[in-house]
Amino acid sequence: MTGNSTGPSSAEQGAEPLIAPGEHGNAAGHHNNAPHRASVEEHIRRLAEVLSTALRARRTETLPIGANRLARRVSAQRITAPMGLPGFDNSQMDGFALRSADLTLPEAELPAAGIAPAGSAPQQLPERTAIAVMTGAPIPDGADLVIPVEKTQGGFKDAQRGGTVRFHGLAAEDLVAGTFIRRAGSDIAAGDVLAEAGQLLTPAVLGALAGCGVAQVPVLEQIRTLLVSTGEEIRAPGETLSPGELYDANGALLTGVLEELGHQVRSAQLATDQPESFGEQLDALLAEHRPHLLVTVGGVSAGAYEVVRQTFGQRGVSFGSVAQQPGGPQGWGTLHAGQHQTGVICLPGNPVSAAVSLETLVRPALTDAAPETPPQRRIEVRLAEPLTSKLGVAQYRRVTLRPGNGGEPSATPVGGPSSHLLGHLARADALLELTPQDTDVPAGAPRTALLLPGRSAP
Repeated sequence: MTGNSTGPSSAEQGAEPLIAPGEHGNAAGHHNNAPHRASVEEHIRRLAEVLSTALRARRTETLPIGANRLARRVSAQRITAPMGLPGFDNSQMDGFALRSADLTLPEAELPAAGIAPAGSAPQQLPERTAIAVMTGAPIPDGADLVIPVEKTQGGFKDAQRGGTVRFHGLAAEDLVAGTFIRRAGSDIAAGDVLAEAGQLLTPAVLGALAGCGVAQVPVLEQIRTLLVSTGEEIRAPGETLSPGELYDANGALLTGVLEELGHQVRSAQLATDQPESFGEQLDALLAEHRPHLLVTVGGVSAGAYEVVRQTFGQRGVSFGSVAQQPGGPQGWGTLHAGQHQTGVICLPGNPVSAAVSLETLVRPALTDAAPETPPQRRIEVRLAEPLTSKLGVAQYRRVTLRPGNGGEPSATPVGGPSSHLLGHLARADALLELTPQDTDVPAGAPRTALLLPGRSAP
């Protein structure tokens, strides 16, 4: 009964459920003490530990340097430069290569000895001559500087062999040996480290690898994530609904976010509230996909049909409450199948609660465990209107952003804090963060907001 419900949930409206089994209680959910509500920071640390363990055994795969979506993958080992960059002395300018000793100030003439375009083989510079060189062309043997073409009277029209190149306006600094020559290895030396193991491969790093001739890149395999929507009432979009049934919004919503985080996502719907059937179907999915990470949605509160809690509470997965709204009920742990370990994150079933949890809890934990994870995009905003919040709870309110008078964007709430307002989430630009100490926040007050995927600050 805890799929992507579109009705308000008491757990999400501030009334926290009893503690679930696994964290402090037994399998039946009984508990003798008041439930502990972890802070957002505490739960992020718990998830980071789970994820670090699960992702430690990622395998290595080797991809060609031109492979699609290689940027933002993670290097699996140290990669060194097989050659220097530049690979040879070449010209920084269009101009004339010559010996500095052959020129006088402020004007001089030298016979032209030919033209060296980019991509040509190095030439030998005859004594007291000049060779026209294009940008990137190899420096002729014997030349020790390049004079820009702008400091000649006739430009390249006199560059053909037998012509005379007339230089003018020369100063002492123009005749310094090495001027406008890019020396071999001056950017990257052979053997330099281009990427360390565990380093994020940015487009610039890939460019350096390609420039040094690296054709194959060892990277960590992408995180394989199995996303499971739960609840006997859920149906796939497009199916005919019976009374009381709901379309599964979580599959599309959370798959989009997880793919943006760099995961290979396989999604499934387990529309049963029977623990035995749920466990059998889930085990089959785990055996088929062998995911690094299992994300379940729904079934984590204290209701009578909380199939995820009932199933995983017997398998060592912990459940508890986080002091945030929406997204209070959470589960976390590790499943073992032989030597394979799967990290488990159990999210509440309301789509807004699940989406907010991904941004506030899962994304920062993944950032610690997986370098390819795009971090939270936090910006400073000003409240467009006063807001109230519950003491002791971090509240994340959906807001739209508009340009503000003082340079910081103005944040206007979209709907209330309720976790069933999916349409409001679709219209929002960001999640406004109200701290556990916030109760009455006046208009104009500065606060932090988390930009939602696909959104940007005005």
